[in-house]
Amino acid sequence: MAHVKEGAASAEAADALNELCTLYWRPIYAEIRRRGHATADAQDLTQEFFARMLRREAFGKAERDKGRFRTYLLGALDFFLVDEWRELHAQKRGGGALMLPFDEATGEAWFQQLPASTSSPADMFDQNWALVLMDRALACLRDEYDASGRRDVFAAVEPYLSVNSGADGYADACEAIGLTPQAFAVAVHRLRKRFRHCVREQVELTVAEPSDVDAEMKHLFGI
Repeated sequence: MAHVKEGAASAEAADALNELCTLYWRPIYAEIRRRGHATADAQDLTQEFFARMLRREAFGKAERDKGRFRTYLLGALDFFLVDEWRELHAQKRGGGALMLPFDEATGEAWFQQLPASTSSPADMFDQNWALVLMDRALACLRDEYDASGRRDVFAAVEPYLSVNSGADGYADACEAIGLTPQAFAVAVHRLRKRFRHCVREQVELTVAEPSDVDAEMKHLFGI
């Protein structure tokens, strides 16, 4: 029975790791592109990087008291690009199988839209990582509103998630969904509060210990 439980826990951990890789491959792809690799090469290298890490169960070897998923990935990528990418393969990288079901066109479009920066490689990677966390949090929040039948409310208040109401207040948006200015202001406040909670949930998935969350939030977002 213990063996069965151990196997189930291992499978669950593997599934969780695959999900993390699928969600957060874009900063890795962007970093490989930023280092000068062409689009097609960066796509193959991204697949191969995660394929090797998963095959070797390398993530489980990270020291829990040192390795946030973000910093561990960047360190592993440095090693991979210096050493392993130079090997020439007869087969397509990753053994011919796509380990991560990512949209290659979307990844490249996302990279091209990133602002130019003179930050260090580590800082740039952290900025891209933060963008992905916010994208994921926003997608989860959108799903919540859709599930509760408030898609119109979300569409109306989302533009005010990180900006002030502007010169006309919320007048135009209020009229569009039939809320009073006071009710709309409350809806914006709730969206912002819930968005921060969703971001925190995403961060929790990428740190080894719950006690690391606050430090990671402060590092990535200054909050």
